[in-house]
Amino acid sequence: MFVIRFALLSSLFYALNVSMIPLIYTFEVSAFLFLFIRFGTTFFTSLFITKSLFSINKIKQQRLGLWVFILSLLFGVQSWLYVEAVKYMSVGLASVVLFTYPLITYLIVSLTNRRRLDVSTIVMFLVAIIGIAAISQSEEGFYTMAIGIVLALLSAISYSLILIITPRMSNLRNWEIVKYTTLIPALGFLYLFLNETGFYWPDNKALILSLISGAFFATGMFFYHISVRKYGPVRTANIGYTEPLLVLIFGFIAYLDAITFIQGVGVILVAAASITIEKRQLKQNNISKV
Repeated sequence: MFVIRFALLSSLFYALNVSMIPLIYTFEVSAFLFLFIRFGTTFFTSLFITKSLFSINKIKQQRLGLWVFILSLLFGVQSWLYVEAVKYMSVGLASVVLFTYPLITYLIVSLTNRRRLDVSTIVMFLVAIIGIAAISQSEEGFYTMAIGIVLALLSAISYSLILIITPRMSNLRNWEIVKYTTLIPALGFLYLFLNETGFYWPDNKALILSLISGAFFATGMFFYHISVRKYGPVRTANIGYTEPLLVLIFGFIAYLDAITFIQGVGVILVAAASITIEKRQLKQNNISKV
């Protein structure tokens, strides 16, 4: 029971990080600046935990340069798409749509391995589609919500590719992977920020909030890796579904982001489909290892 707390703490800090995005946007902060601070904070956290500097020789020796570069791009794109989605839909619903990544991962793996989809899997995909359609029913307008959903789904696809590619980095420890894949996004977003508006000193409150959000993100990652190491990926993944629920709650408390009955049904459908598919995928992975 004690170890379960690590997974819950991970979900809590991830949810706090995500929930702060709309508040930070009220200070008219560039998304690129926010992402630079998030990745920069995480990178320096990884340096502190691994107690070592960035080693290019280690990457060359293990021939991981290309995969580090691809993962770095995917991490950056995934985060950018998500923070853009929040501009068009509530942060809670965006988080729910993002958590369709288990279904997308399962579909990609099945297609690449030429695995035939059974009836129950197809049903879960249809359930998820119906759930997303229900979420799209909003007073803000269908097209505005549709843009947000598409961006969140693209973010989920990027995250799925991250999960598929990460095992190729198995020679590195978890925090080493974080260290090697957050530097490029941090520098990339800094360049995009400077190229977008030129250098300017943001509002002090916005800067502080961005730093706090980055610290929440790094802390969530810290507890996540502890949970995976001590509790296993299956339980950690299952408990991870408390994150979108927490984001919905925080969004309602902080921003009065209420959802309609139909959207609530959509949230339940998407969560049920995603959890079912993830459990099946984890079960198949465990069987293949035996």
